[in-house]
Amino acid sequence: MLDAKGFEKAMKNSEFVLFKIAEAKAGDNIIVIGDSDSYQNDLLFCHCAKKHGINAMRIDLDIYGGEEGYDNLPIMEPLRQAIFAADISFMTTPQVKTSFSHFLGSQSSGDTALTGAGKRYIFEIDGLDKWDLNEEEVMLNRKRALALYSWLKKADEVHVTTPKGTDFKVKVGNEPDGMYPVMGIIPFYSEVAIVPKIGTANGVVVSDGASERTYNQRCFPIRPNIPGYRELNREPMKMVYENSVLVEYSGDPVQVERFDTLMEKVNPKPNLCDELGLVTTTSAENNIYGWKVDESHQRHCVHVAIGNNSNRKEIIHSTEHVDFDVHNPIVKVDGKVIYDGEKFNDELIFSMVD
Repeated sequence: MLDAKGFEKAMKNSEFVLFKIAEAKAGDNIIVIGDSDSYQNDLLFCHCAKKHGINAMRIDLDIYGGEEGYDNLPIMEPLRQAIFAADISFMTTPQVKTSFSHFLGSQSSGDTALTGAGKRYIFEIDGLDKWDLNEEEVMLNRKRALALYSWLKKADEVHVTTPKGTDFKVKVGNEPDGMYPVMGIIPFYSEVAIVPKIGTANGVVVSDGASERTYNQRCFPIRPNIPGYRELNREPMKMVYENSVLVEYSGDPVQVERFDTLMEKVNPKPNLCDELGLVTTTSAENNIYGWKVDESHQRHCVHVAIGNNSNRKEIIHSTEHVDFDVHNPIVKVDGKVIYDGEKFNDELIFSMVD
């Protein structure tokens, strides 16, 4: 049962998401796409919207999709049209189990939602009545992603190193096949996702953090950080890239065996560098409430993804796309340190914006 303090906090946090992030206004029509896990928080969020003159409707996916059905959702035209017709859409189902691509029928629709385009948001609503939001920090994280994206479009190279052995470079500027500010996973997460042009990603990646689940999030991660199954104390996964091709990997024998299985089962083989993700969020809540299915994509990290994206200029993700976290990296853009393993050099980043 929610007490008065929890209700007040939920209303305050809902107002922040509605008005500061989604820029909603009275009279807007919004939909919230949720399931049984998000039910209570969805209702609180919709209550807040109604209180401010926003028309809110909740769409329940439990019978339509549900925990077991998310992998094979049929495209339902009324749901598609509801998303297209809404001023703002919030998906509160687990974003690593389903996505807007399931509802709209294309991978590009899901990836577009990651940027926040079309006012479609992946809303990690868990903890709505518990967050102690630092609103200024969250907005700074988002502003930082946009500023860094602007700089990278005219820069030459990103260089990532760590004391554990990562020494990895990708070309940016006019070189990437794609580059996107990820602003649509709210309220805490933000990043710049670089899809390197084939041939421009080189070096060693030492992943001491978690990896995403494999096989489109259906199978156990190669490097899990799931409560009860944490394996981050094991030897980090070492991956070597030459001209964007993964030519070698090594690490803990159990994790290497999972990696081998991925390479054997997936066709085309996911042996390219699909992405370098520069995480710009510093909010502690991101680690507590976000990405709960595998505990990857934490703050103070970058991630490097394997895959085999056949549509690199238009979308971020290939059919099989697995991110590996690298914790506390030193990140340089054209030789200038933008992240020292603990904090961003915001003065430098914002000074580079036109």
